[in-house]
Amino acid sequence: MNPTQRLAAWLNRITGLSAVTPVPVGLPNDGLVLRPAGSPLDKDWSTLFAELNDAREAWRSNPLARRLIGLITSYTVGHGITLTTAYPPLQKFIDEFWQANTMPLRIDEWSDELARSGELFPILFTNPISGMSAVRTVPASMIEAIEYDDEDYETELRYKETMPIGTKEKWWMSPLHPSASPAEPVMLHFAVNRPTGAIRGESDLAPILPWLRRYSRWLEDRVRLNAAMRSFLWIVHAPARLRAELQERYRAAPEPGSVIIAEQEAETWEAITPNLHAADAEKDGRAIRWMIVAGGPGTALLDIGEGEDSNLATGQAMSEQRRRFLRRRQSYLTYILTELILLAWQRSMPTRTTHRRPITTTDLHAVVPDISPEDNTDLAQAAAQLTGALTQLAALTGAGPAYRKTALRMFAKFAGETLTESEIDSILAEGESDLESQHQEAIQQHANQITRPPSANATTAGLRPGRLAVRTPQSP
Repeated sequence: MNPTQRLAAWLNRITGLSAVTPVPVGLPNDGLVLRPAGSPLDKDWSTLFAELNDAREAWRSNPLARRLIGLITSYTVGHGITLTTAYPPLQKFIDEFWQANTMPLRIDEWSDELARSGELFPILFTNPISGMSAVRTVPASMIEAIEYDDEDYETELRYKETMPIGTKEKWWMSPLHPSASPAEPVMLHFAVNRPTGAIRGESDLAPILPWLRRYSRWLEDRVRLNAAMRSFLWIVHAPARLRAELQERYRAAPEPGSVIIAEQEAETWEAITPNLHAADAEKDGRAIRWMIVAGGPGTALLDIGEGEDSNLATGQAMSEQRRRFLRRRQSYLTYILTELILLAWQRSMPTRTTHRRPITTTDLHAVVPDISPEDNTDLAQAAAQLTGALTQLAALTGAGPAYRKTALRMFAKFAGETLTESEIDSILAEGESDLESQHQEAIQQHANQITRPPSANATTAGLRPGRLAVRTPQSP
């Protein structure tokens, strides 16, 4: 027992008050504000809360922050992301869900929030009568703690929402919680930029927030100095006998555009202005901007409208890293939408059981915009060249089932698409059936050439209508 515990026990015996048990630091209700917002590897809540607020304020007031976040959404979402399926009941459900929740508008908002906060906390409210779910989103700055399984930190159970002081704690259940049911709303959690072992995500603006502040202050200082350049100091050189008279005459500086007639060799005017050394300061500003784009989402100075010393070759080379980052973020957005549909479908099963079956991610296909339109031309050329090479190779080695599967996989890769094993097997099976049908049609056409219907001359020669004329070879 430490001294604090012994003191509490002695006071309890003396005063007869109820027992007071000190809570060790690090345990729940320890009275400290510095507690992790997720796992022990996550930032404490006060640090994370300040970072989320700073990122939101930077997006509101800083043009560079707004442009970087908008850049991600404009490329990854573009004209919209949709989900399709070959299962008719599921497609009907997706259409209803998309319309009921105005998903085309929400996807843009979610993309901004995911980049700005690094996290997304959507909630599904399921109607017990219709089975349709309504989706709402809680800002990441309102989720102060996440309860998870001690044996598996990826199994998140509950989420604590920040509430005003004096009100009851509010917890949202995860779909993985043992008590989760379609009758109660559930919260999902999606995060980007989180290290292994951590639960909370981090904003795309987090690494560049200090540099955004420095650049803003630097620009403000430059604006003030340039404003000061419009004011200048007049120095008048005059004999000592005229000093008192000139001081009285020019007690106030002359107005701009004034004409002063001075006696020759009596007074001389000289204007003094500050020298800002703008050429040196230009390099400083560029260095700060480089730090901003280096920590941005695969961006370069071209993306913020600065391309004075760039050409087409450097622009294309630097755009590749941006494409890779944006493709990865686009894939995560489609994963979020897929998980939402899967969970909403599962929660609708008790009320919509007619002609339904459980679904998986393989039942869904995401239709996403192109990150870069010029990629399509390059992919088409690569696929065309590969097709010619594979055709020549098949003439040498044959085109068995294993070869066709490998060729189809390579063709999809060079075309910029991804095919699963089930899709490849389905395409090959349908191709075999189609080739067999074509073979049978060829045999039938060949047979028809051998056994032709009777001509008009054959009928006039005494053959009855409908009788086939069979030509037999004559003996020599």
